[in-house]
Amino acid sequence: MVKFWKDVISNDMDEIERDKTVVLLPIAAVEQHGRHLPVGTDSIILEALLKQFVEEKEFPEGNVLVAPQLHVGKSNEHMDFCGTLTLTAKTLYSVVEELVESIVKSGFKKIILTNSHGGNTDLLNMIARDLRIDHHIAIYVFDWWFTDFWADILKEEKQSKSPYGVFHACELETSLILHLAPETVNVDNIVDEVPDEMFKNEQYISLFGPVNLGWKTKDVTRSGVIGTPSLATAQKGAKFMKYAVDKLESIVLEALRFQY
Repeated sequence: MVKFWKDVISNDMDEIERDKTVVLLPIAAVEQHGRHLPVGTDSIILEALLKQFVEEKEFPEGNVLVAPQLHVGKSNEHMDFCGTLTLTAKTLYSVVEELVESIVKSGFKKIILTNSHGGNTDLLNMIARDLRIDHHIAIYVFDWWFTDFWADILKEEKQSKSPYGVFHACELETSLILHLAPETVNVDNIVDEVPDEMFKNEQYISLFGPVNLGWKTKDVTRSGVIGTPSLATAQKGAKFMKYAVDKLESIVLEALRFQY
């Protein structure tokens, strides 16, 4: 069974085998994405991914429940740009903690924090460890920005030459929104901007590390874009989405099997 949590009747949920169920808790963001993408880009992409996932995938090995999505995350790095909404780290921590506690009280002990915004990543990793310790549950963080999640498809489809060509409001995100919600894209306002010059003489300091910058978005971009969205196409977006849905299926299968 694969269903959205909100669509399940309470009595039916009570009959679900807890030991064979993974709960996905989606966490996104509402923040500026340059002058060409909607502020809900991260939320739109994650919502579409999970909708397609629920419609297409089946798991004879167990069950998957998709909890309600948190549309606003920790986006204070973008607050210099209009339209950004943010929670503080403390508030997001509390919201995720309390939702997970509710999930656990319903008897579910295997949870994947399913994240589509890089600004949430560090906090979610910390929360996951605390929740593991406090509640003795199996908990994971699914993240596609600071992992190799997109690596295989980007080898085939990425045209950006800059290491920052896929980062924010970029070739990847713009392609996905052109595929999912083209009516929300202002293609006339697309600009490319990457911080390559800023780091060209630095051996260690970058946005990727090994020495990470404590940065806000305006430190590294004037437009709000970090990447090369001019290379985006709806065709790429369709390929990216299919890839993501299929890869999420593999991740969930592994989480269903994995014991610790």
